[in-house]
Amino acid sequence: MCKTKFVRSFLDKILKKPNFAQCLQKLQIVSAGNGNCKAELVVSQEHLNIYGLMHGGFTSTLIDAVSTYALITHEKNSKPGVSLNLNITFMKPALSGELITINARTIRVGKTVAFISVDITKNAGKDIIVNGTHIKFIGNTIDSTIVYYKI
Repeated sequence: MCKTKFVRSFLDKILKKPNFAQCLQKLQIVSAGNGNCKAELVVSQEHLNIYGLMHGGFTSTLIDAVSTYALITHEKNSKPGVSLNLNITFMKPALSGELITINARTIRVGKTVAFISVDITKNAGKDIIVNGTHIKFIGNTIDSTIVYYKI
């Protein structure tokens, strides 16, 4: 199975159960493989804060999710792991109706820790709206996390 289909099926399985990931219902996986994942989303009302801008918490969720999808396609790793650190820099707002692209790329995978970088853009990649980094623990001692993701 190609990695893009694998990531799409991974997301579909998560969405079948009632959980926090329901906010990702409109996320479209464009491509995935070799430690990278590209997704798109049209920002909707449910993604906005009270000021009409894409909510920072939702933005964090996008970075967390898409970076995890990138990580599970890396040749040295197949585990989603657990977050150690999530760092986000907000540069421009995203508004309702705008198409955003989430590009995640795995920078390094070690024995127990992985590093992923994420850019969220709009206007066909011309405007970077968010840059994020995600550090994940992927060591073998997290069997309970793996069970959670088996769905």
